[in-house]
Amino acid sequence: MVTGLMNNKQFKKLKEVNPVLFKTVTSLFDELVQIRRDLRKHPELAFQENRTSSIVAKYLKSWGYEVQEGVGKTGVIGILRGQEEGKVIGLRADMDALPMPDEIEEEYKSIHEGVAHTCGHDIHTTNLLGVAKVFSLIGVKKGTLKLIFQPAEEIGDGAKAMIEDGALENPRMDMMAGLHVAPSLRVGEFSVSNAEYSGAAVDIFKLEVSGKGGHAAHPHLAIDSVMITAQILVALQQIVSRQIDPLDSVVLSIGQINGGTKGTILPDTVTVNGTVRTLKPETRKEMEERIRQIADNIAAAFGGSCKLTYDYSCPSVKNDDAAKQFFIETVTDIFGHEAIQYSNPSMGGEDFSYFSQEVPAVFFRLGTSSGEATSYSIHNTKFNGDEKAMLYGVAIMSCLVQSYLQKEEW
Repeated sequence: MVTGLMNNKQFKKLKEVNPVLFKTVTSLFDELVQIRRDLRKHPELAFQENRTSSIVAKYLKSWGYEVQEGVGKTGVIGILRGQEEGKVIGLRADMDALPMPDEIEEEYKSIHEGVAHTCGHDIHTTNLLGVAKVFSLIGVKKGTLKLIFQPAEEIGDGAKAMIEDGALENPRMDMMAGLHVAPSLRVGEFSVSNAEYSGAAVDIFKLEVSGKGGHAAHPHLAIDSVMITAQILVALQQIVSRQIDPLDSVVLSIGQINGGTKGTILPDTVTVNGTVRTLKPETRKEMEERIRQIADNIAAAFGGSCKLTYDYSCPSVKNDDAAKQFFIETVTDIFGHEAIQYSNPSMGGEDFSYFSQEVPAVFFRLGTSSGEATSYSIHNTKFNGDEKAMLYGVAIMSCLVQSYLQKEEW
């Protein structure tokens, strides 16, 4: 049984508002902990989530769901149809782990060296399985519940792969919701973006700056690709500070520069790898154009040339106004106004964005911290969220499903 929650003011309100859901969710806690620890112990990288997806499919089948496997390579979809026709709500969880060590001091730490659930996707997956179990017990009267267990979020390809495999259809969803753990929030707290976008579009670029190699003692006989690169990099930062509206969030960062073999040799070429993060689609397009213009012109001015390779990865995560307001109302109804916080958009990426571009959606954060041991940030080797957070995650998503399918209109 769950300790510490029965007297919790927020959770007691859930008992008052929805006693059946309260009883159902709390009764699942021990089973959810067991599932989550098993997933934490056996993490799998992007598009390698074979064991995880097999476990998910097995549970869904045993609970009476229609199950589609191998969607987007290793994705799984579970569908539970109500007694009557109605709207379709979709919930999504990502399943993949990160290529990094697991340094938690628990018996359920990763058994796979260099692979760990340090972004909380084990919690996400377990949380959605909890929702699945809830509705296998209490049923769906009207409408359809569609659960999407997605691979490969960490490389930004999983959602797109599932969509290309038909995840949006059969049945088509009318609304979607997704969440991410947040160790910056306490257990029992939720946050949602105060703007139209929840997360940034992620683009990757590469510059190949070409000059003419030569002896460092005779730079006038060469075309110095290193110096050209330096001029380009300084100028690129002027895009953000001088050419983009200060109220329009943009990040341009350089993470890698390669060139040369020795300090006395001017290299023929220098390569630069970086990333651009934007919120607005029009700004996203503008950034590529400005980077190309600056790089080409500066390189030409010094007698060199520059090739830009620009890869549009995930789009920005868009929160539908009605879906976001519905989420806020649901949180306040069952947990109170103090449970919801409003945050600025994150400039980090999240490929739930592909779903949010196609279906009215809301993406929110679930608090997982209850002290020092559970406060390590995601992507930290010691990240380990408080498992009681799953009760809040299961409860809020279950309430979203119940309320949405019962609503005649937004």
